[in-house]
Amino acid sequence: MSTSARAAHTSDSTIIDVTGQEVPLRFQVSVSVTKPVRSTTPATSYIPPDYGYDMPKLGKQYRKKLGLTTQQVEWLDKFWPPHNVFIALKGCCVATIQLYLQAMPALEAELKRNGASLAQLVAQSQQESSQLRRAAPNPYGWSEYDDRCLREQTEATIYSMIFRRCENVVREVYGNKRKLAAEFSGLDETVALTLEQQVGAPLAAILSGLVATIAAPDEATDRELNLQNIARWKQQLDHLAVQLTATTTREFVEGVNRLGERNARNPAIEHIFFEASKFMAKYDREEALRFYLQYVYHDLRSVTVNNKALAKTIQKSLFPQPEHLQRFEALVSQLVSDKDLPQALSQVPTVYARQRRKIELDLGAIQAVQHQHAGTVELLNEYLQDEPELPEMPVPSASQTQTLAASEPEEEIQLAVATAAPAVSVFTSTSSALAAWGLTATQEALLARFAEQALTLPQAEVEAFARQHGALRNQLIDSINEQCYERLDDVLIEEDGDTYTIYESYYQQLATPC
Repeated sequence: MSTSARAAHTSDSTIIDVTGQEVPLRFQVSVSVTKPVRSTTPATSYIPPDYGYDMPKLGKQYRKKLGLTTQQVEWLDKFWPPHNVFIALKGCCVATIQLYLQAMPALEAELKRNGASLAQLVAQSQQESSQLRRAAPNPYGWSEYDDRCLREQTEATIYSMIFRRCENVVREVYGNKRKLAAEFSGLDETVALTLEQQVGAPLAAILSGLVATIAAPDEATDRELNLQNIARWKQQLDHLAVQLTATTTREFVEGVNRLGERNARNPAIEHIFFEASKFMAKYDREEALRFYLQYVYHDLRSVTVNNKALAKTIQKSLFPQPEHLQRFEALVSQLVSDKDLPQALSQVPTVYARQRRKIELDLGAIQAVQHQHAGTVELLNEYLQDEPELPEMPVPSASQTQTLAASEPEEEIQLAVATAAPAVSVFTSTSSALAAWGLTATQEALLARFAEQALTLPQAEVEAFARQHGALRNQLIDSINEQCYERLDDVLIEEDGDTYTIYESYYQQLATPC
């Protein structure tokens, strides 16, 4: 087709564009044989499409943002920027760039100790690649242009692979398990093997020593990473759980709540709180229930409602009494109904609150009894009024007191001391009564400790006692309450702030044979 025809602007629908360009070529087809085809549009008006070849490389993009030196810009501009969802996040890209710029001078120093620089190794690889390509059969021949392109490609591949390996290290630290292929691919096999020995091995050692310098992702980056990998939270929750002890429950709770906030857009957010409730059940029942309520709330808002229940063993530790489970089930039902999570979380303490039994007095019955025994009461009053008054005893002098003390038998003194001493714990004299309660030796020992300290013990003392006997504090208290609940119809040991208390009336029942 003539040049004038290609420059024509009149379109023909029978012509199919196979160029793939955004700006279609326009042609004018003439059927006249006497008048030549003339272009109606000047040739200078054609604007070629923009293929984006002028897109800046990483050095030019971040030179001012990160305050890079000329050498650092040169290192980053050796290759075209990678395109993937991880590097697309600014925080991940910056972290990879910073690691790359830390690794490059360390790599240069290591290579120089072995007698070569990175530039020299690149030049050797270029020359070897060129020789191998020239020796290979090629029907099209080998031109200087081909040689120049090969050299540029070899250099870009080497620096790009170093950057990719830095990216893989950052991915690992940031909880992204999907690794990039970071071999010296695209080069001849012999060249790639040589580079792996000369560059790959020392680079791996350098990067392992720089892992600790990688900054944690900021909140915005963390949220985006959680969307890219919806199971990323598992590694972070396991890290929190490893550090969980009876004294670090507050740190665990705060960490889980922060983890939930950073996974607010994660469709798997409910599973974070479900797993957290299982971890916390061993240490704090109320916090475990709060985590489970958050699981229920987020599960209701998810596409698929799983409605998972805690294992039976965990339920038994969380709900030592049947009414505890009933109250919590009612709380969950209310949450499902009104979707008010803050209200549900505030009501968790009521699950374990002690419900006082109401005593209703029948005034009519009281008056009837008073009327029935009115005569007896009057007769007793007469007896009490007729009782003669006892004469006042003179107060003995100091000498008389000493004489009396000297003449008093030792047995009587011991008897008086025994009478004045506090009552001995019921657990030392009513073993037959306790046997019916089915208490273990450890449980009886703890109850004896309560008896020695006016039926009140600090939680710290109970914690120390439990550890001394190879038990957990909450489990020990719950086991005693479970054992005694059926007969007392109430909780024997009640938690009151930082202390545990036994009501005196319940304490006396322990000494009474069943």
